[in-house]
Amino acid sequence: MFKIRGTYLPKPGMHFDLDYYFRVHVPLAQQQTAGRLRIQKVEVETHTAPLLGPDEPSTPCVFCVYLPEREDVEAFRQFLMTPHADPLKEDVPRYTNCDLRWEVCQVM
Repeated sequence: MFKIRGTYLPKPGMHFDLDYYFRVHVPLAQQQTAGRLRIQKVEVETHTAPLLGPDEPSTPCVFCVYLPEREDVEAFRQFLMTPHADPLKEDVPRYTNCDLRWEVCQVM
């Protein structure tokens, strides 16, 4: 199994509207990916704080998408470059000014 993690990076003056994110953006993501990606599970982490560096800023949101096979990771990557992902990209400024970092790992 593979996990794709999207981390909204903290920065000075950041804002993140969690209500909007859960009410509008998450359902939009589900709609845009339905039938296009083999997503097995989705997790959303909020207010992620450093355990050992209390002076470091908290990450407002991290979302994780679990995919069954390596090929599904490539399908996700390709999806991000299609017009189906455009509504998601266009929606981001409505809930945050944070940059998004993408990561992928294999889950054992």
